[in-house]
Amino acid sequence: MAPTALGLRYLGVVLLAAAALGGCGESYRLDPACLNIVGTTAESKEQLLAVVSRLLGQEGFEAFGKSEEMIALMQQADFPDTVREEQLARLNRERTFLNRSSHLSVEWDDYTNEEPRSGSLCFTPALTHFVQIRIYDERPGGFGSNGHRFYSRFLSALREKYGTSVVVVKEPPQTNEAEYLRITIKNTIAAVIGWSIALLIPFAIIGVLSVFLLKRLKLSSTIKRLIFVVVNSWLVTPLPFPAAFIMVIPAPNLLAFPWTDLDYYRRVASYAAVSLPCTLVLCALVSLFLFKGTPNTRT
Repeated sequence: MAPTALGLRYLGVVLLAAAALGGCGESYRLDPACLNIVGTTAESKEQLLAVVSRLLGQEGFEAFGKSEEMIALMQQADFPDTVREEQLARLNRERTFLNRSSHLSVEWDDYTNEEPRSGSLCFTPALTHFVQIRIYDERPGGFGSNGHRFYSRFLSALREKYGTSVVVVKEPPQTNEAEYLRITIKNTIAAVIGWSIALLIPFAIIGVLSVFLLKRLKLSSTIKRLIFVVVNSWLVTPLPFPAAFIMVIPAPNLLAFPWTDLDYYRRVASYAAVSLPCTLVLCALVSLFLFKGTPNTRT
């Protein structure tokens, strides 16, 4: 079998193994707090959106607006007309706000000019003209203390402005620290195992190849170590890749950098900030054993 084909086969094993081990974690459900602002009109909802955007901006949220990419994809998708129209209506009435540092998100859903589809809501609205605001704390075990504090501040600010028009449909779920610890520990262990598999298998392939080539170059041990560390760290550092609609698995950077752009690296920067240093340390330690000798000797 050709070396390239063999390498691709092993990389396929990496993805399958990481995906399988990623499934060893435990999924959890995010239950939102729900607020309705009732009696909205086409004119008043614009003022309401401006107020909500300002309040959330003060809390450190970033406004993402409509999901324009999903709207464009849905317009071109090969779906029945009724399904496409229903999904486009949902996407056009939704707005998203995200606070990355606090792991909080807020969804705006506009039913001012549209009657909710039967069964689409977890309650029967008293009025058909309303805006629903859903607040999510993206952690297992219900809302954390930070999520509860934000909810209280946000609800108070809305009631100060709109009074009884603000209806609490669903309170935020209570904090369950036991569930939070259990799921967090289990998913952390699964993530570490998946990351290790995604690192070690390609490192075994690329590391052997790089050692084979470097040992044939007339360079000092120090230079060989430096090249080994830089090349292998860049190629085998695990980064998150989408493997399914809602599933993300770690895989070596080798699968990303020839085919992607800087936007991908911006989106995975927080993951890479941990993954890359860990890979660098491992490569540096391995290089000390592979290329022995004093800095001024040739190997």
